[in-house]
Amino acid sequence: MNKYTYRNKLALVTGASSGIGKAYAKELAARGCHVVLAARSKDKLDTLAKEINRQYGVKAYPLACDLSQASAPRHLAEQISELGLSVDILINNAGVGTYGRFEEIDSERELEEIMLNTAALTDLTHRYLPDMLKREDGIVVNVASMAAFMPCAYSAVYGATKAFVLSFSEALWAETRGRGVRVLALCPGATETGFFDSVGSEEMGAGQKLSTPEKVVQAGFRGIDQGRSYIIDGRNNYLMAQMIRLFSRRRVALIMERMSKPKGY
Repeated sequence: MNKYTYRNKLALVTGASSGIGKAYAKELAARGCHVVLAARSKDKLDTLAKEINRQYGVKAYPLACDLSQASAPRHLAEQISELGLSVDILINNAGVGTYGRFEEIDSERELEEIMLNTAALTDLTHRYLPDMLKREDGIVVNVASMAAFMPCAYSAVYGATKAFVLSFSEALWAETRGRGVRVLALCPGATETGFFDSVGSEEMGAGQKLSTPEKVVQAGFRGIDQGRSYIIDGRNNYLMAQMIRLFSRRRVALIMERMSKPKGY
């Protein structure tokens, strides 16, 4: 498959204020792509937009929103439309996690997690994929996780949402293949972002060696150029994801429970 031309295209990046989203926005800008930056923190987005404009000479549009709220994708799309912009590339990166025994985690927090990790991603894809197909040109990258490949005790909802993202993306990849649109599930392992701080524990990483946001993003670009349906960042992560093929699902669930069990449980 030919390499995609990013120059003068417009990308919408969610969760763009830090981590993988920020790295994605900067790399897209470095390739000549204009970017819409979406996240909750207005101040961080404004700072990043100015940095991108100054460093790369492309347009950056900071749009603060909380995509864990049901109406947020529609409001975001309306703001983009009011700016007269057409989205060529969608990077669905925004996501959160929870960690601990399921019955001890606040249910409202987990419902917001489901909304952000799955519903908002699906909504935004519905809003922008049809026009990409009409133009026979576009990219959708959905950031999943290593957690997509196996049941994740103590982060049961997070793992389930990422399994949705992987399955959804692979199905869309098959549906859109040969129609000019590239769809990819990007599956990082533990990465040097603020994710574990927001979760409240580094134990959720199960002792994995941390990758960098920039390395994860480069894996995403390789996956798009290769026409992949999904790509895993890192050889060790790839091998770990194959564990489900070697053992029964019951055994994998028990292995993951032992690896991920919080201290004191």
